[in-house]
Amino acid sequence: MLEKLILEEIESTEEEVSVVIKNLKENKWIFKYNEEKVLPSASTIKILIMIEAFHRIQLGEYKIDEKIIVDKKDRVDFSIISELEEDKYSLIDLITWMIIISDNTATNALIELLGYEEINKMAEFLNCKNTVLQRKMMDFEAAKLGKENLTTPMDMALIMEKIYNKSILSEKSCEMMLDILKRQRHRDKLPRYIVDDVILANKTGELTGINHDIGIFYLENLDYIIGVFTTDGKDDNVGKKTIGKISKLVYDNFRGDIFENR
Repeated sequence: MLEKLILEEIESTEEEVSVVIKNLKENKWIFKYNEEKVLPSASTIKILIMIEAFHRIQLGEYKIDEKIIVDKKDRVDFSIISELEEDKYSLIDLITWMIIISDNTATNALIELLGYEEINKMAEFLNCKNTVLQRKMMDFEAAKLGKENLTTPMDMALIMEKIYNKSILSEKSCEMMLDILKRQRHRDKLPRYIVDDVILANKTGELTGINHDIGIFYLENLDYIIGVFTTDGKDDNVGKKTIGKISKLVYDNFRGDIFENR
C-alpha cells in the first residue's frame, strides 16, 4: 500500500524523483526508486566533507577547537561566516555551520583545509562509487566547465546508515556528527508536513531546479532513513512539496505500525 501511494505521488509530478527508504531497526529496505541515478549532489555532499573533517581530527591532524583561517577567495554571499567578517573560526564551528545552515563559506574553507583528493578518498573508502567532489560551493565557472559535485540517493543513504551504526569512525565522532545533523535548521522538506516534534538528523541540498533531503527519523522503537531527491524542477517550491508529501506518507505509515503494535 505504501509503495503504491509513493508511486502515485512520483507520477503526479513532472520532476524526476529518486527515493530511498530503509527501516534501520530491522535492516530492511522499504522502498527504492531511481536509487542509483547519478545526480548533482547540491549540499548533500557536505555530509561527506564533515566525515573527512572528523576523520582528520580523529587521526590527530587537527584539533576540534583549532582556529582555521578563512581565506577571502573562499568567502561567498549569503553566509554567516562571511557576515561575521572574522579571519579565524574554530574547526567545529565551521563544520557545524556547514551542516545546520549549509553555510557555503564554511564549506569552502573546509574543502581548502582537507583537500579534494582526501575527501574523495573518503568517498571511495565508504564504497560510494558515484559520489565525487569536484568544485567548491558557488563556483559557477567550474560548473560551466562540467565540474559538478555528484552523488546518488543510495550513496547518501549508505553514508547516513554508517554514521547511524557508528561504523565509519569512532563512536564519539559518529555521535557528534549525528548531534550536528539533528540541529539542522532547514526543515522545509522532509519534515514539511509533519506536525509532531519529531527527532530528525538530516541534510538538505538545493540548486535551481534541484531539491534533495536525506535524513534519519527517530521514532518510538523505530528509526528509518529516507532520502527524496528531485531534479529537472521548474519551480523549487514544487520540489519541496514533493519531498514533504512522500515523507509524510512514510511517516504516517511507520507511526501507524507503532500504534498498532502497542
